[in-house]
Amino acid sequence: MKTRSPRKAENAAITSLALLSALALAACSHHASAPQAHAAPTDGVLTVGLLGDIGQPPDPDVYYANNGLAITLNTYEGLVQYKNQSDTAQIVPRLATSWTVSPDHTVYTFKLRSGVTFHDGTPFTSAAVRASFDRRLAVKGGPAYMVQDATVTTPDDLTAVVTLKTPNAAFLDYLASPYGPKMESPTGLAKYAGSDNAQTYLQTHDLGTGPYELTHAQVGTKYSLAQYAKYWGTISPFKTVELPVFNDVSALQLALDGGAVSVVAAALPSSSLTKYENNSSFNSDLLPTFQSTLITLNPSKKFFGTQQARTAFMQSIDQGKLVSQVEGNRSLPATTLYAKGMIADGSDKQNITHDPAVFAKYAKTLPAGTPVVIGYASGNTNAEQMANIVAAQVQTTGLAATAQSYPTSDVFGWENDPTKGPDAFIDGNNGPDGGNPYMWGHVFWDKSGGIDYFLCDDSSVDASLNQAVKTGNTELFAKAAQTYSASGCFMNLSYNMDWVVSQKWLQGVAASQNVAANELDFSRLSIKTEASQ
Repeated sequence: MKTRSPRKAENAAITSLALLSALALAACSHHASAPQAHAAPTDGVLTVGLLGDIGQPPDPDVYYANNGLAITLNTYEGLVQYKNQSDTAQIVPRLATSWTVSPDHTVYTFKLRSGVTFHDGTPFTSAAVRASFDRRLAVKGGPAYMVQDATVTTPDDLTAVVTLKTPNAAFLDYLASPYGPKMESPTGLAKYAGSDNAQTYLQTHDLGTGPYELTHAQVGTKYSLAQYAKYWGTISPFKTVELPVFNDVSALQLALDGGAVSVVAAALPSSSLTKYENNSSFNSDLLPTFQSTLITLNPSKKFFGTQQARTAFMQSIDQGKLVSQVEGNRSLPATTLYAKGMIADGSDKQNITHDPAVFAKYAKTLPAGTPVVIGYASGNTNAEQMANIVAAQVQTTGLAATAQSYPTSDVFGWENDPTKGPDAFIDGNNGPDGGNPYMWGHVFWDKSGGIDYFLCDDSSVDASLNQAVKTGNTELFAKAAQTYSASGCFMNLSYNMDWVVSQKWLQGVAASQNVAANELDFSRLSIKTEASQ
């Protein structure tokens, strides 16, 4: 199978001075420490604050980051999706109403929803499934691996048969992934193909079937969506969705407090939890995700060149205290090596016992003042706090530990030369593309997977994962996890929640979110009535 390309992180964005001034004035009309409740909009506009630009065009075959999902998941739809308002990876219908899977996991047959149209008026049929899969392969973006082995045949307009070259029990999870193949109008793809398979067109337009259409895309400033009048599913009261871009979290919070922003998803730091939890002016929802805080160690550095040294360092981490101190109620200490609940029987239990004496003993074998660098991604407040705490703890052993920030472009470049990275890296919030264990293990533990930053690799782990994905064998997945954990390169530090803060008048937040996406289905949001309050 094609390996997963690394996600591009969101670029820092610059909000226009006029927008910031207006929002700041609105916010300053209320005391910063005690923001007041605001009235629901009467103009049908929902305003969703984005922290940083989405970083890539909102093209579903190119986009492979995070907050841009607010656009792609509301303008496009896939054949299936993960169930909303569930803490497990349950796959449910979207544009496919039912499906069958051959015993060997090579043939997937989908019955398609009738009466669906694309935003350009083209009817949704099986021809669109084939065109969408073909286009994803032609673009060759990061998510292309999901259809790499697939061939689509169309027995009739409402039947699509996907045949895989090799067995893959994770294929439905590929399709349910927020980054999975989305259906695109074959008419539009042909009309706007140009020389780049319509990539230029899809920077500022969409060709989807979703509840909203992309109407405005001004990089670094704002994106706008308009409700699609002929949408087949739920129609919300919000005719327009505005997504202004903020360059820093303080400006975003000012806008939220002042009522200029309706809702913020997965953007505010854990340090703000106490401000909004149990605040009568806001809804504060903590929702399940596959996301975690991770610690990875760099075996290419002399300091962590041995398995014993790596394991000793991991044992020095007071996991429960660190998670509680920095992330508060937003996270729980992780007890498994995969995401929470990914292996139902818990056989992927993480067996790292807290014992700082082991690392202190190792430190005594090194010259006093030996440097140790604990890295974190620039702009990740939680990871920065954790890196500073861990560095301070390491300093007590006589080593010269420091916490250092790295731009995300550097982080994703370490796989080309791990020696340029730090000794250890705290990844503040990361997760798999979907809910299958393969989509976690291959990404984080295989040097070809994209987020094994320091190329700590065990060929037996790779072999177990590649064999397990053919059948979904839980024992093999668990074996891979335990073997990799023994390398000392990896700790699943915490299970993270998707934290959504919204104005008190907004309802439907939990019903609009699923475990794989830190963004909301805007069509499921509505305004509270007196009866519902």
